[in-house]
Amino acid sequence: MARVNLARRAEIGSAKRARTRAAILDAALQCYAAGPVTVDAVMQAAGLAKGTFYVHFEDLASLEEELGATLIADLDERLQPARLAVSDPLTRFATATTILLRYLAAAPARARLAAHAAVDIPDVSQAVLVRMREDLGAAQAAGRLVLPSTGLAARIGAAIVLQAARDLSLGRIDAGTVPDIVRAILRAIGCAPEAAAKHTAEAVRNADNFAQQRAAAGDADFPGG
Repeated sequence: MARVNLARRAEIGSAKRARTRAAILDAALQCYAAGPVTVDAVMQAAGLAKGTFYVHFEDLASLEEELGATLIADLDERLQPARLAVSDPLTRFATATTILLRYLAAAPARARLAAHAAVDIPDVSQAVLVRMREDLGAAQAAGRLVLPSTGLAARIGAAIVLQAARDLSLGRIDAGTVPDIVRAILRAIGCAPEAAAKHTAEAVRNADNFAQQRAAAGDADFPGG
């Protein structure tokens, strides 16, 4: 009788479970890009039996929590190097916003996903607010933020970005409007017109340089202006 390699069998089983879990997460991303998300819709998109869902996730909320963490990690990995390379806090804020909006403009489905996730996955919107508050808090500490609350300034910025994501997903606007949106956010949080224009122009240059660096690395997800 042939001996059963239990370690190898466990390894194969673990790899299969990982592939199935990844397929469910990929299907959930597709569903978020398209519209409302349900367990039935996710498993239909994944081509798997509904019961398989509950082998990997307790409920839809647990899937959304993991999906949110994945989205946040992906955006951080892509955006943080460009964001942290900028010393001026308002230019850093404008640069990150410019890159993010260009990233969404490059794919309407991605913009739809971002718009849905910002509303339906709390960790995603919270992560955006945390990053914005970091930059705006630094601006406030330097005496360069007119609004008294960094939280309020961050919520204003996030609300405009969310509406932009919705408009990008519907084709109402395109990447050409990104500088106008960034400038409008800066004006909304109290920047004078000249300062808003200056930070926006610097952000555009930073985003162009970042796009060139990503393109050289083989990543076409971040187009230039």
